[in-house]
Amino acid sequence: MPASTNDLPLPHAVDTPRNAGGVDYDAGWKLWTDMVRYYPAGVHRRRLITRWVAPLRPSTVLDVGCGPGHLLDTLRVALPGARFTGADFSAETIEDDRRRHPWARFEVLDLGQARLEDRFDMVVCSEVLEHVRDDVAGLRHLCEMTGRHLMITVPTGPIFPLEAGFGHLRHYDLAALCARIEGHGLRVVRAEAWGFPFMNAFKRVSNLRPQAVMDGFGGGEWSLPKKVLGAALTGLFYLNVPALGPQLLVLAERA
Repeated sequence: MPASTNDLPLPHAVDTPRNAGGVDYDAGWKLWTDMVRYYPAGVHRRRLITRWVAPLRPSTVLDVGCGPGHLLDTLRVALPGARFTGADFSAETIEDDRRRHPWARFEVLDLGQARLEDRFDMVVCSEVLEHVRDDVAGLRHLCEMTGRHLMITVPTGPIFPLEAGFGHLRHYDLAALCARIEGHGLRVVRAEAWGFPFMNAFKRVSNLRPQAVMDGFGGGEWSLPKKVLGAALTGLFYLNVPALGPQLLVLAERA
């Protein structure tokens, strides 16, 4: 059985309007910033999202669940001249983003409860829906904010202890997710299950000692040796293939 959030040294609290699934994301983003920046899965998600999104040349981009803005930084380089908006559940993170990224607009958003009034050429939602208590409403809100294209990434397969500790409530089946998206009037144009074999293996190995992994890599700024290890694993992940992997990517367009 997956571990509860109390089994791992994550910032957690009883559910309040500022916390979800027992995880305090205001505190969490302060600890996880380097992990998101350097962990091989995060690096490759940003690479793949950019590869899928950039050829579409959207003029307005919304990143739902933007955290500290790593994906927005990457997309800004690939899409010069586009206008960017970031939205996140964590109000403190949004305040920090407004200072760090004055070139973008940022809004606090609880995706399961609300949407922004605007529509965007490209809506990106990466590794968010699995955390949203009401993901039925969350997906509906994403589709309602989509003017042209929607890009979603979510995990598939079993929920491992590290993922439970980060507040994963569910994982997804690719065909079922595509059907749900198309049920909201969008057409799926590309869908993959990426990451085989190294991402599969990495997830299993890192969950042999989940608390040690969190202590070593999820507790703040990374040292140089950790960055070197992250870079080595990132290089290995280039050998992954877009089939049988634990990372789902879906691109849809408004029909």
